[in-house]
Amino acid sequence: MANEKQSKSDHGQNYPASILRNFALLALPWVSFQSDMLKILKKGIKDTSHVKPLQKLTLLELHGLMMILDPSRTWRSHVDGDFEKKIEETYNEIFPKILDSSTHFIEAQDTVLEHMHNALMTWKNGNKAKGHSK
Repeated sequence: MANEKQSKSDHGQNYPASILRNFALLALPWVSFQSDMLKILKKGIKDTSHVKPLQKLTLLELHGLMMILDPSRTWRSHVDGDFEKKIEETYNEIFPKILDSSTHFIEAQDTVLEHMHNALMTWKNGNKAKGHSK
């Protein structure tokens, strides 16, 4: 009976460590997946042929929004005759800056994911390292 009590208490002491290990086993594939997706996004942003359709889509959506909010062109015609042209020029100027900041944001996320991956690997391998040293 003494052995049974000891094994139950040992099991209770290992329970939090097993939770961390199980969490790490479930989280590692998701962290790897997110890291892979960030690499794809970064590559897509750097390839300008992928960016042009996105730029055109967002510009057309902006024009569509202006037509919904001002269907009679009342506000837009009072501002300037070339209002839409100026918006397009401004948009073409700022879009590369937005993409550049997006690239930096992706790199920051990638750094965080790398540290998360290392922490999860430490949790996952924690029990094995302790088990072999006994």
